[in-house]
Amino acid sequence: MKQVLAALLGIAAFWGGLSYYQNHFMRSQPHATVSSQEVASQSPNAQQTGLPDTSQYVKVNGPLANWMDKINPWHTTPAPVPPAVPHPSDHVADSPVGTSSAIVHKTFAITSAAKFAFEVPPHAASPQLNGSYRSFTQQAGSQSSDDSADVDLLLMNAEQYAEFAAGHPADVVYSVDSSHEQDVAFGLPATFDKPAQYYLVFRNSPGHAGKKVVQADFRVDF
Repeated sequence: MKQVLAALLGIAAFWGGLSYYQNHFMRSQPHATVSSQEVASQSPNAQQTGLPDTSQYVKVNGPLANWMDKINPWHTTPAPVPPAVPHPSDHVADSPVGTSSAIVHKTFAITSAAKFAFEVPPHAASPQLNGSYRSFTQQAGSQSSDDSADVDLLLMNAEQYAEFAAGHPADVVYSVDSSHEQDVAFGLPATFDKPAQYYLVFRNSPGHAGKKVVQADFRVDF
C-alpha cells in the first residue's frame, strides 16, 4: 500500500513540475510564426524553380571546392572560340603602284625556245605586261617577207611552266601564235601577300623550224 502511494505522489509531482514549466517559461517567450507569404517573398527563386535558393551562398575557393565545381552537373564551360584566320586581302601593305620592272630588252637567237622569268611583287593591284617583239630568219634588220620567221609567245605561271619544261601539255596564261611582229598589253591577276612568278617564253612555231633572231622589249607595270 505504501509503495502504490509513493508512486502516485511521484507521478503527481512530475505533472505538477511540467505544468509549472509551461506556465512560467513557455509563456514568457514570444512564439515566432512565419507565414507562407513571407517564405515565398524571401526565396522567390526557390518557389519558382523548386531548387534551393543559392542567391545568398558564399563562393568558396580552394582545391576541393574547384574540383567539386568542375563535377557539378549544372556547371557548363563555354566551348573555346577558335581565332579568326585573316584572308590575304585583309593584310595592309604598301602597293607598288606606279613602278615598273624590265623583263627583257635585247636581241637574241632561238633554235627551239628561250625563256625569261619575272616576278610580280605582293600587293600589286593591277599588274600589266607590256611590250613588243619582232623576229627574223637571218639577222636583225632583214625581216623575212613570208611567215618563215614566225615564233610563238607564251606567258605561263610557275606551275604551268613546270609542266611545259617537263614536256607535258600545259595551259598558258596568255599566248600569241605564229607571228613575226606583235605588240602586247595584257593585264595580270592581282597579288595579295605573296609574289607571283611568271615565265615569258619565245618558241619556234610548229612547221617553221630553224634558227630565229628575236628582238624583244618587255616590261611589267604595276
